[in-house]
Amino acid sequence: MPVELTTIEASRYSSLLIPHAPGAVYDLAKDEELGKIINHFVQEKKPICAVGAGVAALCCAKEEGSRKWSLKNYSLTSPSVYELARSPDFATLPIIMEDFIKDNGATYSCSEPDAVHVVVDRHLITGQNEQSNLTAVQNLILLCNQRHGKSSVSR
Repeated sequence: MPVELTTIEASRYSSLLIPHAPGAVYDLAKDEELGKIINHFVQEKKPICAVGAGVAALCCAKEEGSRKWSLKNYSLTSPSVYELARSPDFATLPIIMEDFIKDNGATYSCSEPDAVHVVVDRHLITGQNEQSNLTAVQNLILLCNQRHGKSSVSR
């Protein structure tokens, strides 16, 4: 059951997963409450994983008292312009993540369209597209296990 972001106490969570969600570029990218949650995770270096269009949700994280993006100086991926251009909604997209990432002081990379491509930078994991879901979430699990001192290999 969905809950309002205003009711989320970020300190109670150990990781954040933002799945591929085409609507993220329209509503989550500017959501101040989500920005506060993401900032908590960035400050505490808790694992964050965003995949495909869900990467746009990271746009709302601004440094407190500033307009600077909290994820500047990170390396990320997101859907490439080539992948987005195939969509009938391309002309009306409010944000092109490839441009946003580069324009806000982070490093962008991508692979060929529809290929699995995941970038891990410190505690941030981003996946280029829906095909990257499994690999991105596996990396999130590994980071969470590492953070909690668990081995990723069963004995």
